[in-house]
Amino acid sequence: MTKFSIAPIMFGGLVLLSACSSDPRVMPNDHMQELATSFSQRDIHGPLPSGWRQLDGTEINYRFANETYGVYSVTTDQQLLVMHLEDNSTGSLVGMDKPRQCQWTSIADRLTLDCEKFEKSWRIYTNGPDLVAADLEEETYAIMKKRNTY
Repeated sequence: MTKFSIAPIMFGGLVLLSACSSDPRVMPNDHMQELATSFSQRDIHGPLPSGWRQLDGTEINYRFANETYGVYSVTTDQQLLVMHLEDNSTGSLVGMDKPRQCQWTSIADRLTLDCEKFEKSWRIYTNGPDLVAADLEEETYAIMKKRNTY
């Protein structure tokens, strides 16, 4: 009679179950969660933290054209939407009630999205590798993380 242990089967099942039930919208790492915590307590009209600066229109074009980003709320630690922006000033947003086609611009110091029934204008801040978007109308911040796929 062959003797086998049920423990490896149960462990494998638990790992599979936890992978299936984890929410992919939650910020993917501790570093991003630390950024979110830091910016959620920061006055949107106050000075930037040491080492941070605002991107201008040229830098916004360079970083965002032909790229896909997850946009994460600093107050809920969850991904609000995924945006993919093309170099021809078109793009799309996913994560709302339905995917939306957009036009985008980077005039002076802002990234502006004009989508069907959705408009957003952000100032983009960076410390080098990290990107934070400030919505001055709603007085909120979001963390932006480049994604490899759409």
